[in-house]
Amino acid sequence: MNLKEILTSVKDTDDLLIGSGVIENCASLFRKHWPGKNGLIVADSNTWAAGGERLGTLLDGEGIFLLPPLIFGVPPLLHADYTGVELIINQVVNPRDTILIAVGSGTINDLVKRASFELNQEYLCFGTAASMDGYCSSGAALARDGLKQTLACPAPKVIVADTDILKTAPGASSAAGYGDLASKLTAGADWIIADFTGDDPIDESVWNIVQPRLGVWLAEPAKLRAGNPDVLAAVFEGLNFSGLAMQVLGRSRAASGAEHLFSHIWEMSGHLGADGNPVSHGFQVSLGILCVTALMEEVFRLKAHEIDIEQALRQYPSWDSRVLEIESFMGCFPSYTEYFDICREKYLSRDELQIKLSRLKEGWEELKSNVWKKLPHYSEMKSMLELAGCPVSPGDINLDRATALSTYRKAQCMRNRYTILDLAYELGILDRCVGRIDRNQLYLN
Repeated sequence: MNLKEILTSVKDTDDLLIGSGVIENCASLFRKHWPGKNGLIVADSNTWAAGGERLGTLLDGEGIFLLPPLIFGVPPLLHADYTGVELIINQVVNPRDTILIAVGSGTINDLVKRASFELNQEYLCFGTAASMDGYCSSGAALARDGLKQTLACPAPKVIVADTDILKTAPGASSAAGYGDLASKLTAGADWIIADFTGDDPIDESVWNIVQPRLGVWLAEPAKLRAGNPDVLAAVFEGLNFSGLAMQVLGRSRAASGAEHLFSHIWEMSGHLGADGNPVSHGFQVSLGILCVTALMEEVFRLKAHEIDIEQALRQYPSWDSRVLEIESFMGCFPSYTEYFDICREKYLSRDELQIKLSRLKEGWEELKSNVWKKLPHYSEMKSMLELAGCPVSPGDINLDRATALSTYRKAQCMRNRYTILDLAYELGILDRCVGRIDRNQLYLN
């Protein structure tokens, strides 16, 4: 599908405009979607300087009435906390006539997305960095009452990104976006596995929004690091196509696999970078990609005749034993009991497991071939990420190697979404593979 076809198939986003100088189009887009409405720009002090002030001047000059902007001061780092949503809502005097304009990337967009939902309004997002795929995804990841959760809310009606502004973003932001986009490679491999096992069939129309284009979007990591505007535009497009794919599918399978589970575990654990601030989502995901690619390599070293179904069945725990496993891995989290229900949903009887493993063994070489047609091997993946400026070892995000390795078993408990983690677990080789990853100094170093 081309962009026009994709936009007609989603319910939230109507316009996505990327290019040099497209900030000049914002007034006409605003009038097109919200004639006669007022605007309220929400930014932080960095994004206001990057493009918010100029955008306000342009809109005002075109006769669009703007309320005084809400500008969050940074530093300190702006957090995606629900109190920010409340501040935005309190700034709006007349919700029926006011359209919020988010100027920023992840946190600003999530705050405005949720605030607009609570005000029963659509909104415009002016992206200032190619840093993540959440611009046009539904839902906002926010901390509320001390718990990080994804709160329901529609994606923006309009998204605009001017490459003249994207290239001024910090290099780490662009690298984080590259990492988030590269995660669609491992997510795609996971979907191939889930399709093959029958756990989650591929939706071809959604697959074709993202997967065939990834090679083009990810082709020039070194140029991205150098701030090349054409490459930034390509990455921003890829990130937003990923968000649109999630809108079409109605869930995140199209853009998220096991690599995101590693990121979620580290975030839930309160992991911080060397500067004392949370590590960006894209940087956590970058390391998650390498953790997952290493596991893919170890699992698919197995040849079909080496799959020992009887051994896997003997190792497969009873449900009572599984509960103890889950508690040992997830008991460090306050809400760990929720993982009992998640894991119960994907727990198989021994008869079900035997049938599944027999099918896997029969089609193993085909599955292996399909995965490696999609996924770069570890050394290539590491090189791509490194050239883009992404972290490629645990120490790069202030994480020790042992903690990274301990995440495999935790991540396998986290979602009822079939991934390479579940495949290795059901084959009875997850611990063995993690042990080989630990012993191989080429991985995660």
